[in-house]
Amino acid sequence: MVETTPHRTLRILPRHVPRLHPGEMMPLKHVRAGHHARLIAVRLAPADRNHLYQQGFVEGRKVLVLHNDHRGRVMLKLHGEIFLLGRRETSRIEVREFIER
Repeated sequence: MVETTPHRTLRILPRHVPRLHPGEMMPLKHVRAGHHARLIAVRLAPADRNHLYQQGFVEGRKVLVLHNDHRGRVMLKLHGEIFLLGRRETSRIEVREFIER
């Protein structure tokens, strides 16, 4: 959200979004748009986990977060394909954020 005042423009993140540093493990729902992350663990029920595995969501893969509304819904890019995941999935997928070089 962007607030405009007569003197300056402020960018405000929702209060529940922690300030995390690259290299820390975190749920996918905390990675900001434009940042890269590596999948560490998919902690879902076996049927849901297998469905994501079949689509390429396996540990060690790199993803690019395209959009994050910081309420759980995340749009990301994995091997050229775009995926949209809900809050249940993004809160149970552990990632490690990193800087793409």
